[in-house]
Amino acid sequence: MSNLKYEKYLKNSNSKEFIVVITYLPLRRRYTIQFLLLTRKIINKLTISSVVSFGLYANFIRSYYVTVSVWESKDSMHDFINTLPHSTAMKNFDKWKSNDGKFVQYQSISSIIDWEKIQQELKIDI
Repeated sequence: MSNLKYEKYLKNSNSKEFIVVITYLPLRRRYTIQFLLLTRKIINKLTISSVVSFGLYANFIRSYYVTVSVWESKDSMHDFINTLPHSTAMKNFDKWKSNDGKFVQYQSISSIIDWEKIQQELKIDI
C-alpha cells in the first residue's frame, strides 16, 4: 500500500458556511515516524474537538501528506490549532518539510471533503 486516504465525519451541522483548512507537507523521510506519531495524537484530539470533519491523504512512496479539516467557525479552528499537540506540529512544519509545503484556507457551503477541490486549491495532483 503506497497511498492512504482517510476521512472522518464527526457531526452533522446546520451551518451555511464552513472553513476548510488544508495542509500539504512534503516530508523529509527522516521525520516520518515522528510525523506519524504526532498525527495520531492530533487525530485523537480532533475526535473530541469541535471539528465537523477531517481527512488525511498520505503518499508513502513520494513522502507527502495532505491534511484537511472542516470547521463551523474560525474561532473553533483557532482554539484547536493553538493547543497541543497541533501547536507542536506547527512548530515542526518548516523543519520537517522537504520543499514547499503549503497551508490553504477557504470557505465552503459543504462539510463534505472534496478531494478534487483540494487538488485545485493546492495546485498538485494527489
